[in-house]
Amino acid sequence: MGLTPAEAALTGTAFGALATFSSAWLIQRATTRRERENRVWDRRMAVYDEVMIVVRRMADLREAVRRTGTFPERRSGETAPTDDMSPLLARLEIYGSDELLAACKHAFAARRRWKLAWGKWHTQRENNPRISDNDAFWVEFKKAVKKSRKADRRLLSLLRAEVHPERISARRKMLMRLKRFRLPNPRRGRTIDPGRTPDRP
Repeated sequence: MGLTPAEAALTGTAFGALATFSSAWLIQRATTRRERENRVWDRRMAVYDEVMIVVRRMADLREAVRRTGTFPERRSGETAPTDDMSPLLARLEIYGSDELLAACKHAFAARRRWKLAWGKWHTQRENNPRISDNDAFWVEFKKAVKKSRKADRRLLSLLRAEVHPERISARRKMLMRLKRFRLPNPRRGRTIDPGRTPDRP
């Protein structure tokens, strides 16, 4: 039994309305998801900016102490890098990757270690503190500083990789191409002793 013209018109109208509603719903859903992702990305970038600033300030303080042996005096109104990184780590747990969070914790722990090493050097009782490799406490302090630098470089490298993934990908592709087209090392010829009899098969 076929549809009457009126029924066909109503059916077409219904399907058209359903298609319009479905399309509008899908567009709205995609828009909402994109807006949510943009909000998360903005918050993540704010946390990453804060991490970058804190790491830079810690590095400047560390290098000043390494160079002079003393903590620089703070100017009026200037705040020092806080020892309590819990709020920053809490925000990083929400917006950062596990690898980045681990690197951040490692960098903060390395900062505490070089400060402790400096304290042992500064408060030693047997000798006066000396900025010298003959001072064992100063040597330990320098080792802690070196490890802290390495931890900072690791953290900043991960931050750049997450903020600029396309730049890191292009760099990796270039390195892979260079490795692929790298010329093999030439083999060294054997030195033949004129007085030696060649080996017989």
